[in-house]
Amino acid sequence: MAYQTEQKRILLAYLKAHSEEAFTIEELCERLKKEPAVSAAPGKSTVYRIMPKLVEDGLVKRFVKGNSRKFLYQMVCGEHCDSHLHMKCSVCGKLYHMEDEESESLLLRIRNRHHFQVDEARTILLGQCESCGREKGSALRSGREKT
Repeated sequence: MAYQTEQKRILLAYLKAHSEEAFTIEELCERLKKEPAVSAAPGKSTVYRIMPKLVEDGLVKRFVKGNSRKFLYQMVCGEHCDSHLHMKCSVCGKLYHMEDEESESLLLRIRNRHHFQVDEARTILLGQCESCGREKGSALRSGREKT
């Protein structure tokens, strides 16, 4: 039992240190193996066992990777992370936290106008961040990307 606790601690510490990134379980296992600070990386089956509990506990968000059947996992940072919406860049994968007031305003409009209750703990708005938009615009201007 203590072994699993240590494995969970290692996993959480790594996810927290890389909270701006999202990983498949395979990617996470590979990165943990290469991490110098990790002496005994958890095995893939251990990570597969631990991850659903972390998602259930609200410590980690799970979402589909593009149009694939794979899931990405990313650390949720801060208290009350389940009480506001998140925005995820579909280019770089960065997860952004919408301000609580903005989130509540949008959710209230949806409830009042559409009589629909959004599950903010599980809802992620997909799009493109400003940085990736600038890079794409830069690529278009320099002719590196065909239209």
